[in-house]
Amino acid sequence: MTRSAEIRGCTARGALLFTTLFLAAGVSPAGAGDPAGGEAPRPRLGFFAGSREAERKAETEMLTTPTPEKERAWLRALTEEPHVAGTPQGKKVAEYVRDRLAEFGLKAELVPYDIWLNHPVSVGLKLLKPEAVSLSLREEGYPRDKDSYSEDAFPAFHGYGASGKAAGQVVYVNHGTHEDFERLESLGLSVEGRIAIVRYGKVFRGLKVKEAQLRGARGVIIYSDPADDGYMKGDIYPDGPMRPPSAIQRGSVQFLSSGPGDPSTPGYASTKGAKRVGREQMTGIPKIPSLPLSYGEASKILKALAGERVPDEWQGGLPFAYHLGPGPAEVEMSVEMDYAIRPLYDVIATIPGTAEPDRLVVLGNHRDAWTYGAVDPNSGTASFLETARGLAAALRGGWKPRRTILLASWDGEEYGLLGSTEWVEERVEALKQNAVAYVNLDSSVTGGDLTVSGIPSLRDLVVEAAGDIDDPRRGGTVLDAWKSREQREWAKSEPACGPDGARFDLMLNPLGSGSDYTAFADHVGVASLDFSFEGPYGVYHSVYDDFFWMEHFGDPEFLYHTVASRLYGLLAMRLGSAEMVPLRYGAYGRALSRELELLRRETVRERRIWEAAKAGPRAAEPGTQAAVEARKKPALQPDFSSVTQAIDRFGGAANELDALLDRAQENASASPDPAALGRINDALVQVERAFLDKNGLPGRAWFRHTIYAPGLTTGYASWPFPAVVQALKDRDADALQSAMRVVVERIDAATQKIAAARELAAGLGRK
Repeated sequence: MTRSAEIRGCTARGALLFTTLFLAAGVSPAGAGDPAGGEAPRPRLGFFAGSREAERKAETEMLTTPTPEKERAWLRALTEEPHVAGTPQGKKVAEYVRDRLAEFGLKAELVPYDIWLNHPVSVGLKLLKPEAVSLSLREEGYPRDKDSYSEDAFPAFHGYGASGKAAGQVVYVNHGTHEDFERLESLGLSVEGRIAIVRYGKVFRGLKVKEAQLRGARGVIIYSDPADDGYMKGDIYPDGPMRPPSAIQRGSVQFLSSGPGDPSTPGYASTKGAKRVGREQMTGIPKIPSLPLSYGEASKILKALAGERVPDEWQGGLPFAYHLGPGPAEVEMSVEMDYAIRPLYDVIATIPGTAEPDRLVVLGNHRDAWTYGAVDPNSGTASFLETARGLAAALRGGWKPRRTILLASWDGEEYGLLGSTEWVEERVEALKQNAVAYVNLDSSVTGGDLTVSGIPSLRDLVVEAAGDIDDPRRGGTVLDAWKSREQREWAKSEPACGPDGARFDLMLNPLGSGSDYTAFADHVGVASLDFSFEGPYGVYHSVYDDFFWMEHFGDPEFLYHTVASRLYGLLAMRLGSAEMVPLRYGAYGRALSRELELLRRETVRERRIWEAAKAGPRAAEPGTQAAVEARKKPALQPDFSSVTQAIDRFGGAANELDALLDRAQENASASPDPAALGRINDALVQVERAFLDKNGLPGRAWFRHTIYAPGLTTGYASWPFPAVVQALKDRDADALQSAMRVVVERIDAATQKIAAARELAAGLGRK
């Protein structure tokens, strides 16, 4: 889900802040050659008036290059066979991408890393009681889809899952969130010495295993419930886009929110000969076995559970009443993994810059997939290739970017953002000094609804670029469709604001984790962006995520693949070519204010809930939310005034800077020397770095960004002001004061960077 309904209302409802998953995770035949509705692109942000016409011509060359036919051809080739990271097929796809980039005329190379990861040797799952049944860890083939019969796909397993055998009674724990385990304990039940069965969704799968492990479980089964992405959401595959009974969601169970990358080289790159830590020293991967399971097979376990009925909100979509257990269902799971140092290959293509060659704009997409990856990630890879082809066409037409543009095809993302993290860790200082922005494209298309997550300084650039591309299905531009949908969601959530939308502000969703922007944004403080075109999608990480699914349900005419390529290309060209880097900080100030308001409202709500629970008659009733709250320490009532004042200072300075930058770029007679432009661009880029804390976040030092990070207990979802939120969740007053002090320091440091940029911008604006 997106966060638009929660963050944009005039009475924003922060009640979901700690429990809701915030994911970013968004050309008619005429439009295929008509990217901007018959109008030329209109580059403005960061461009001086005298350079816009040349940029417009170059952008037109790029925009008219991508075609649906090429997008289709790339995707068909990329998804011919499964290509898990560390396999020969994975290297084959890396070489395919490198060779295509070279054919376009770009300098491209393989960049290898030696990474410790697992492939399955054998996996098994048996229901022992009340009757013995072997449960299938393979998916059913469908005659209409030849790829669904593949013998080349690995059986169901978890990346970074532990080897081992485990047997015991089963206990159902809903989605396996921290809060779900707390509620189970309030019911007087425990997973200690037992097998936990949990649903996918709400939080990253590895954190479900972590929560169970911390509570003494012997093993974990994670299944896909039809209420989440199966028949309760729409027609199931192969008649529709949603998950069929035998589909299994593979995935990594690394503890992502503690830090991504190769767990054997924590914080440094997995280059040849790198020093490795031993398995016993690795804290970011499980020690107990886990397996993914389809809902068709999971139903056999869940039907056999007795005990109390589950709380109403824990009931899933299978056609029987769910029970908690323990037992009488007992299972035995057997997992044997082959862990080894395996070669992974990033592919890096370089478009050299002219005036500022040391400054880097990085575009990234990962190639590796759990099976065929037609959506995740190779819809993005097809769009990535067409973007590269479009940029190459612009180069042949005479375009030369001011800054160096790198096109990065990452490996190993599915296991734990491996290729991108190791690449970043190998060049941390260079990126801190020179990186302008990172733009990520993971799964580019499951439908036609644009969804954008990112650092707020990139908001104005995305809005401008989306306004220059035609939406093939709706008429108007991609921006029109995006804004209209977001405004409808805002109005539904906040009807008191009125129908005119006067207070609606189109903003980016905050970045959490779960894709390759993580190392750039959270570790080195590079302004980062992630976008996709979304629709109904229920075959995530299953064997059915194949070309047949995309051709029939996701994007049959490959129109939105083409739109994604065009948007990607425009963002790259404008970040790479604008005289002044197109970062604007007014939107950042507004985003900080809104996130703090959400947090303030949530703390008020939490305190009221705790007070009511302590005083209310249901505090002693097992399993009620009141019983859970009554067992906790008092909810904190923080004074956020110091943070509010810091944000106000930042916002005021940011608005002044944006106005000065706008004036400077419209001053047609201004011809600043390269040194002056270099100083202003350095200042603009370094604002984001100021939000980093060199000591890292408490308990997870790899994450350094004090404003945006994935939640410690969510993994995917963003926790704005993460250390503050963690202290509030822990109800630790000392930690809260320390976290707020650091946030104020970092916001003030960013304000000082903005003040420096403001002085330089004032000089640029003088005739």
